[in-house]
Amino acid sequence: MSAEAPPELRSAMPFLAHLGELRTRIFRSTLAVFAGFFVAWAWHIELYTWLSAPIRHALADNNLFSIKALQITESIEVYMKLSLYGGLFLASPVVFYQIWAFVAPGLLTKERRMLTPIVAGSVSCFVLGAAFCYLVVLPFMTDFLIKLTIDAPGMTFEPTLASTVSFSLLMLLAFGTVFELPLFMYVLAAMGLVTARGFLGFYRYWIVIAFVIGAVLTPTPDPVNQTLMSAPLVVLYGVGCLIAWVVQRQPGDRLPRRAIVAVTLVLLVLAGSGVALALRGADRGAMDDVPADVRQLLGVHEASLARWHQQAAPNSAAAQGLAPLGLVETLHIRPLASPLVLLTRFDDGVAVLTEVPDAAATVRKLASRFQSSLVPTGSGLSTWFRPAANTEPWRAVAASKHVLWLGTDGGLAHLSAARQGKNPALLADPQLAEKVAALRGAGPLWSLTPNAPGIAGWLPGGAMGQNVRLAAAVMSRDRAELVLGYECRGPESAIALRDRLDAWMADSRRDPKLAGERTPPSMVLRLRDLALVVARAAESTARLATPGGHDHQELSRAAAEATRMARELDAPSLQPRPDATPAADALLALVQPPALAHAESSQGHVTWTVQSELPRLLDALVAPASAGLAPATLAELDAPKPKAVPPAARAQNVVK
Repeated sequence: MSAEAPPELRSAMPFLAHLGELRTRIFRSTLAVFAGFFVAWAWHIELYTWLSAPIRHALADNNLFSIKALQITESIEVYMKLSLYGGLFLASPVVFYQIWAFVAPGLLTKERRMLTPIVAGSVSCFVLGAAFCYLVVLPFMTDFLIKLTIDAPGMTFEPTLASTVSFSLLMLLAFGTVFELPLFMYVLAAMGLVTARGFLGFYRYWIVIAFVIGAVLTPTPDPVNQTLMSAPLVVLYGVGCLIAWVVQRQPGDRLPRRAIVAVTLVLLVLAGSGVALALRGADRGAMDDVPADVRQLLGVHEASLARWHQQAAPNSAAAQGLAPLGLVETLHIRPLASPLVLLTRFDDGVAVLTEVPDAAATVRKLASRFQSSLVPTGSGLSTWFRPAANTEPWRAVAASKHVLWLGTDGGLAHLSAARQGKNPALLADPQLAEKVAALRGAGPLWSLTPNAPGIAGWLPGGAMGQNVRLAAAVMSRDRAELVLGYECRGPESAIALRDRLDAWMADSRRDPKLAGERTPPSMVLRLRDLALVVARAAESTARLATPGGHDHQELSRAAAEATRMARELDAPSLQPRPDATPAADALLALVQPPALAHAESSQGHVTWTVQSELPRLLDALVAPASAGLAPATLAELDAPKPKAVPPAARAQNVVK
């Protein structure tokens, strides 16, 4: 019998009718879960990306950029698990209603009224606990556990797909359950088992218990982090005491309707305010100051700065483009917990952003080192220094307690406008924010170009730039490989761009008009003839081998490889065109032999993967813009005697 039956008939329902109704409720709940499963499966990649983001960011902060799948079926098992949990979450309103509809006919009116806050409060408190874990606990705990592992001598850390997802789900479920504490206290008080006075009398013991729980959840001796975990439990217990005081009553009295409404509102406000506070964060980060009009955004892990500077060819575009990042090491600046260093490049300047323990103290040290004045500005305390005699002055600005800017006046003016809200910030666009989050965990050196002038530098001759919304590039940590990604305006644009890249890569190896005329040296001609001989010999021998056998496959592969080499060696040696831009030269050199490159498209995305020499890859990475420093300026920066401060430069204050 349904939940709408009259009260006098509810107790008359036969046992078999109860079983039939239970079967109906379970069947409807199962259908809802199945429907939610298939909806979640359509977004399984996005679910994994969201759930693993704190772990991937913690890995990136420790210079680790890969999560491995050890078994063939591991990925589908993880995705099905995520889809099942997602389906349960989506179907939870239907499931809760079916449970309520089955139980409600057997409850008295006052009992149904008492359970109303549980229906709303359980979901609210669980969401609050999961949000707190996702935004605060999970990043911190993952970073600590990774450092604990990699700091041990002789130990390597290779996280797997299954362990990553299981750890995240376990932590979210655990904290969501712990945050149900006020609801548990409400049930005890509403049933008259414990009074508000009794809860208050236990408060001092609960504080000790909360700090014990915090010590277990944060296995570090740092009292600040332990308090960070314990304080929410103490606050939740206080909220539970308040709720118990609202619902307490004399034995035999009815629970007032206004008390039920008040408790429900308190739980909903608690969940909403907690999530909003967690999303707001304690301080504005360096990434929040990047404006949307940036020509190119480069991100690099602080531990790999020296490597990229050493790999760049002397006086090359990469050496000049990456030189501003070297200021972090040259000035002996050590980033905060997140060792991400950002380089923003504009048409009229360049700026470096990083997070340090005390930005104002860092600026004062720089002022003392270079004997320059301290100038308060609208963006923060600033000083100036000149990297070399032939360069314009650079400024160091303490934009906030932990955010430090280094850059030219033109570059810092863009950052200041974004911080003051005069220009939109890059992270204000959800699509760009999602892309930055993905790039951060993809590799130790990455680039993002969100506007048309910069995107043209990532395309051969700027072709089809109108069809591309943004371009990104990631350097591999373990091999000489550059992965370029293009977000196109639809699948058709992506297919067209992929075909254009394939045609351009083929033409750039053979077309004399594109590459410039030059007679191949004799060694190249001899190697070409030798490759042709090898190809013919391999083809002839393969005819004698058993088809499908190992020898036949190896000979066929050798014949194809030798034929390809002969075609490439038959093309004239490539030279930059006299009218080529630096970006075009970098892309042209990127695909020359012995480079291996291929492009593929999928759902409006184009991925262009190139394996080549590291100097070529780095030159291509900085192709969209040319603002930077000459490499020699980094050595001149460490001169023992700073140059005198010119009065004009001392009075200059462009950063408002």
